[in-house]
Amino acid sequence: MNTDKNQNILEKQLKALGQKIRIDILKKLKNVQNQISFSKLQKEVLGHKHSSVNLSFHLNALKKCDLILSSEEGYSITILGRQITDKILSIEQILNKQSKARMIRTSKYSKELFDINKIEDYLVIEGELDRFLARQISHEVEERLSKTNIEYMTAPLMREYINAVLLENSLEEVRHKLTRLGTPPFEALKLFNSIDKSITPENFITKLGSDVSEQFLLLNLIPKHLADLYLSGEIALLHLNYWSLRPLSIYINTKTLIKFIFHNVPNIPNKIEKSRDFTNLILDFMNFLYSLKQFYSEDLILGDFNNQFLSYFDLPKNKSYLFNLLSTQILRFNDHFIDQKPHLSLDFNYNNDLTEDYSTQYEIDLKFLNHLTKDKSTYKNHIRPLSFLDYSKCFNSDLRNNALNELISNIDKNDIIFYNGNCSKLLNSSIIKILTPKENFLILDKILINLHMISVEANQNDDLFFDLLQEKLNFVFEMFDYKEQLVKKKVGTLKEWDTLSSKLFGKMEGDIFKNALKSISFFGLNDAIMNHCGIELDRTENSELFALRILSLLKKLIEEKNDMGNNNNNYILSQPHSGSYLKDSWQNGIAHSGQKTNCYSSRIIRQASTLPLNKKILLFKKFEKIINGGTLFNGAVNKNEYSLKELQNILFKSKLNAFYLGRFPN
Repeated sequence: MNTDKNQNILEKQLKALGQKIRIDILKKLKNVQNQISFSKLQKEVLGHKHSSVNLSFHLNALKKCDLILSSEEGYSITILGRQITDKILSIEQILNKQSKARMIRTSKYSKELFDINKIEDYLVIEGELDRFLARQISHEVEERLSKTNIEYMTAPLMREYINAVLLENSLEEVRHKLTRLGTPPFEALKLFNSIDKSITPENFITKLGSDVSEQFLLLNLIPKHLADLYLSGEIALLHLNYWSLRPLSIYINTKTLIKFIFHNVPNIPNKIEKSRDFTNLILDFMNFLYSLKQFYSEDLILGDFNNQFLSYFDLPKNKSYLFNLLSTQILRFNDHFIDQKPHLSLDFNYNNDLTEDYSTQYEIDLKFLNHLTKDKSTYKNHIRPLSFLDYSKCFNSDLRNNALNELISNIDKNDIIFYNGNCSKLLNSSIIKILTPKENFLILDKILINLHMISVEANQNDDLFFDLLQEKLNFVFEMFDYKEQLVKKKVGTLKEWDTLSSKLFGKMEGDIFKNALKSISFFGLNDAIMNHCGIELDRTENSELFALRILSLLKKLIEEKNDMGNNNNNYILSQPHSGSYLKDSWQNGIAHSGQKTNCYSSRIIRQASTLPLNKKILLFKKFEKIINGGTLFNGAVNKNEYSLKELQNILFKSKLNAFYLGRFPN
């Protein structure tokens, strides 16, 4: 009797399930946790066909078989309906597998059978999605795939299907976590086919890897609102590919380096006299530089380089090949960064008393600098290091300073920055002031705020301009917090770094990243003033005062941040510097048809300024006083107005913190 009854029930259920639309209704209700309204169910099951199908008729048929329930809130599936739907899905999966075995080529370049459970686990583990929702998405993906004729899929294509379903279900944040990193094939092919001779095989691999590192930072390591600031050009980051992996720069007083070499290298005697000993000193010195190369992005600054290292090389003329060895090794060092930039900065300090005859050290320094120039012309692809030369003792009457004047008159001034040792100590290549040259420390990073974009948004409203400036600065502080955490996590756990840092930074080792210099800067100042005030900062007092107010506010807020609690904050305000970030950043608005956009300038006083040199210097000093974390005067000078010697005399007597002569014609 029961057998007959069950047979009747089964026949009734199968008849009710004999139409596809009813199975679609059950699948939809199975994958929702709450009741769903008639209108929503009609839209999601029938789509644009809702007017041609009587949905109520099919719903009533399912209700009569106890497969679904209805109430004022809508429709839901019964336990019986859920169990039967699971069986239907199992049957569909069996039939799909029987009709065609779908293969997946994985990201590891192997092949395996399609497995819906792996999609579900992928969504839960990597997308951090709730298990119930992950199961729903994976079934939707499987259903879509079952309607295609694809028998052999790749992992990227599978991700595209998954991402499409996630977006349709308003799960953009989950899709964001699952975004695939990598360079599009078209871009990789352009790089591969490039006729640019600088794109060596090493550069090709480095570029592709850099792209992935940048995407990983912006998509996964920092919050979206901070990533958006960079992507929109509101802030600029340096060395984006290494931003989460390395500090920007390292400063080492060369005395520490020499002690490290003599203590750790057994083949160098305390008194160096033989050519072999000099050769070993040079090679061990370079080995040390190479060991630090992996731990910074911009430059390694060697303070007091001439007094602490070059002073060993008081050599007769017949041993000048040792200078040649040293200079060529240093020139080759930059090649390993594969970016045509100097990554080593050398300090020539004449602010300390020398025990030997003053003229001796100048002769050694001149010989070395001239070797750098000569070897650079011989090896044209090599990059010279940036040299910082203390000019503070120029024009004094004693023998020492006559020798300094002789040195300056006889060196190639390209790649040399003159600094006033009494005022600013020295800089790094990003124009960041070295606060205590006798100590060793890290420069964590330099982050720049786009003042021009702020002026566009403020629309000539002073109060709004300063509110926006403060808001951007707070985001920069937040960005530095992430940088500190990321670099400490990556670099701080490396065994080699642990060994080196304990020798270099001593008692600061535990807080080295917290105590690191954090440089805050800006770009687009002249563009901002022109947009906000209507005239350039070097042409009217009002424009000049507004520019000074901007930087004064930045300085004040930075000092307040440094004074907060016991955070050991070392934020400083520095001048912008030349670099690709100026070209790559948001470009002075969108160009109209037929117009060009100009990349921002690193100059505080614009190159086209008509001010005479003495007034440029006076104006620059006003900014120099506020921007106490590093400034460099690089004012454009009419070549017909001064000879090189006249220009040198004016700048040396100016007491500017730092200036650059560059390629000034005689």
